[in-house]
Order: sequence, then structure tokens, then C-alpha cells
Amino acid sequence: MNPKASILETLREYISNQKNFPVLHPDAATIQDEITKKDPELSRVKQLIIKDPTLTGEILKVANSSYYKGLGEVSTIKEAALRLGQDELFNIVIQVILRKNFSSNTPMIKERQDKLWAHCVATAFATLWLCRHLKLSDLIPKAFIAGLLHDIGKLCLLSAIEQFMTAEKDNAKLTPDLVEKILVNLHEKQGFALLSAWHLPDIYCRIARDHHIDEYEESDTLLVVVRLADMVCHKMDANNPQEDLTFIMGSRETDILGIKETSIALLEIAMEDAGLAKPPS
Repeated sequence: MNPKASILETLREYISNQKNFPVLHPDAATIQDEITKKDPELSRVKQLIIKDPTLTGEILKVANSSYYKGLGEVSTIKEAALRLGQDELFNIVIQVILRKNFSSNTPMIKERQDKLWAHCVATAFATLWLCRHLKLSDLIPKAFIAGLLHDIGKLCLLSAIEQFMTAEKDNAKLTPDLVEKILVNLHEKQGFALLSAWHLPDIYCRIARDHHIDEYEESDTLLVVVRLADMVCHKMDANNPQEDLTFIMGSRETDILGIKETSIALLEIAMEDAGLAKPPS
């Protein structure tokens, strides 16, 4: 038997078993359910946050980070809500909840989680920036979360891979290349399955499933924006000064959205200013 095939077969069993899906803490799930409603109640969200001192501390830490620089220091959830606004506060809450849910002590897994998390946050920022730039007011409240969740399948797969490595021990001969192939080939399906299991709105599930497919619904504007944001972030992740905007400007997404090259250049500058990307070396 091919050892690699055997490993993949066993790993697929771990992945396909929803019992191995990451599970949100009940309090975090309640907050997430409220935030993703069509008309969430800010007062209820604040009450739920305050009941969890750890979550409160993490939210204030993020609210005072360089990502939100210039907005002034905040020391209470009430101040955070007043200074950041409801949508921005909700974005931070979701960011903190998900980050706490995907944390590993296994070096190979942690390294990938950290890089992936940075990409997800950057894509969330880029999606929100583009929606604001294009004046897509109806999509702005959903934009950050949509970008943040687009690669959630990879984070879920990394959790399954870690469980597999722990259970199989010496039999889990997973090379970095094999792990990367698993993430690339399975993350859309896994992301859709995870977000569906978490009962998140269909729009986020679709984006997790369809952000790489060739044939997608052009009228799904938020999906198109996330796909473009993802492209820009991958370009900036590469940090290659020789790479220009030709590929992005020739994409179907820029054509659908009517985006000009100057807009993409402004987005890259905004991401560098927010500390979400390094300027080309």
C-alpha cells in the first residue's frame, strides 16, 4: 500500500467527521449568533461581552492595537462601541472569537496558522476598504466578516491535521508539501461545511466555498469583492517588487467591479499604513 495514500485516507476520515470540527465556546457562539443577525442589538452584544472577562480583555487589546491606530485608547467596551462604532466593534469581536478558536502549540501547525491568520485579517481589511471605496453601503456591515472567513476551511483543516498527528503519532508522516496540497485542494469544501455547521448566514458559507472556482455568480458582489481582495493580499504576501498589477487588473473581478489601477494602488498603501503588509523591499 502507498504510505502517502494511507495517510491521506485516514486524514480524510478525520476531516469528513464533523465531530472533529472546531466547536465555538457556547458564550462565543451566542455572541456570534447575535452579531450575524440581520439586525443585531448592540446593547445585548455588549452585555454578552462584559460577562466574559477574558473576551473583554482581548477585545480591548485588539481595539487598542496598531490596526486601529489613531482612533484613541479605549478602556471599556462602552468606550470601544462609542469610538469604533457598532460595525467596527462587531468586526473586532468576530476576529477575537475566531482567533481564540484556532491556536496550536505544534510548531508546524502554529506557523501556518499565524501566516494564514495574517492573510485572513488582511483580506478582511481589503474587503472592507473596497466596499467603502466602491460605496457599496449595503455590504459594508458584512464585508470584514466575509473576508475574515473566506479561508476558514484552511484553519479547520489545520485543526484536523493536528488531531490526526496527535492520534497517529509515528504513523503521521506529513511533509510540509503534503500539508500544503491538502489545504489548497480541500479548504473550500471544508470551509463551507464548517460555517454551515456553525449556522452562519448563507452569504459567508458561499464565499468560503466559491472564492476560487472558475464559474461563479457575477451578481454576488460581495463574493466578487472578496475574490479581488484575496488576490491583492496574495500579491502583497509575496512581497515581490518585480510583480506589478497586470494580473490583478486583467482579472474578471476588476472588470465586474469597474476598479481602476489607481484604486488598487491606494488599497495597497492603506494596507501598508495599517501594518497589514510590508512595502516591497
